[in-house]
Amino acid sequence: MRTKLLTSVALATALMASPVLANNYAANPNPTPDQAKQLCSKLSDQFEFLTPFKKGVPYWSKASAEFKDGQQACENGKPVVGAKDMQTAISDMYVVPDSI
Repeated sequence: MRTKLLTSVALATALMASPVLANNYAANPNPTPDQAKQLCSKLSDQFEFLTPFKKGVPYWSKASAEFKDGQQACENGKPVVGAKDMQTAISDMYVVPDSI
């Protein structure tokens, strides 16, 4: 009985958190170039953190290539495009990407 109750509470908490996570990803779908530069930095940190856990999984190659494209765009003066590409890459790894 106690196990079922704890499981139900955990499930309910997870379901209530889902919209919060979804809204966080779309917090600012159109960042300014300055915001996008900051976001590029945050996303780079997030990707670095995820790398040891995700490297080698079936979707790693595609996500890694997308991320590198986004990183290059950030470095070449297109931070808005780069940040969106980086967010897509992290999302493709089944992780909610950082946002502004």
